[in-house]
Amino acid sequence: MIRKTLLFLLVASTICLAACKVEPDLPDDPHVPLVNPFIGVWKTGAEYWRFNPNGTGGKASTQSGPFPDSFSFLYFNGKGNHGHAAPSLVILEDSNGEVSVTRYTYSSATVQWATLTPATGESPVMLERVSGSPQVISLTNSLIGEWLADWTGSHNTGSSTWSLKYYTDGTVKMYHHGMGDHQFENAYALRGNTLVIFGTLRFMIAPIIGEINQQGNGKWHVQERQTNPVPVEWTYTKVATAEWL
Repeated sequence: MIRKTLLFLLVASTICLAACKVEPDLPDDPHVPLVNPFIGVWKTGAEYWRFNPNGTGGKASTQSGPFPDSFSFLYFNGKGNHGHAAPSLVILEDSNGEVSVTRYTYSSATVQWATLTPATGESPVMLERVSGSPQVISLTNSLIGEWLADWTGSHNTGSSTWSLKYYTDGTVKMYHHGMGDHQFENAYALRGNTLVIFGTLRFMIAPIIGEINQQGNGKWHVQERQTNPVPVEWTYTKVATAEWL
């Protein structure tokens, strides 16, 4: 009887170690997945544009395609607690072996119509939806997760360190350490080794365009190449949990 009791206690203790383990408290992530209004097929003139739920797209002469995988895209909803850009669609399109980046401001009366105005001042593009509906996109890339990053930017002297969290819905949470409440969410897209971030404060002036490459030490290097704001360099280090407000 004593042996059976001891055996029961040992088994119960083992079960409790597995099931009663208390995890450390972690701050809640208030992020709400971004609904992307462009998912589906749209018509503009005699051309059709398809925006896929995986963040890629293509153009064709017929509604049924075929649609090549010729661009990636991001959508910024124009919301945030700091200075931010207007609702925008940014397309990263393959062009002669390189990636061209075009930003459009976006307005729409309904989900069936959209007016895209190029930031370059060219004529607006009128889009009419022919299929699909707004939804949260799901990206798959090597940036998904949390990072600590140092940069060479000098216009803010509070700190050179940032926290970044890349989400699968095409948003990236950013926190500039030492700069008070400078924590916000931007939109991003990755095509090949071209990374584009757009949305808030410094990132609202124009799409930030960087060439991203993995280093031999496991870190990632980003060299910006846009004209304005002044391009800087970043060094990313992957972490389990970055520092947040």
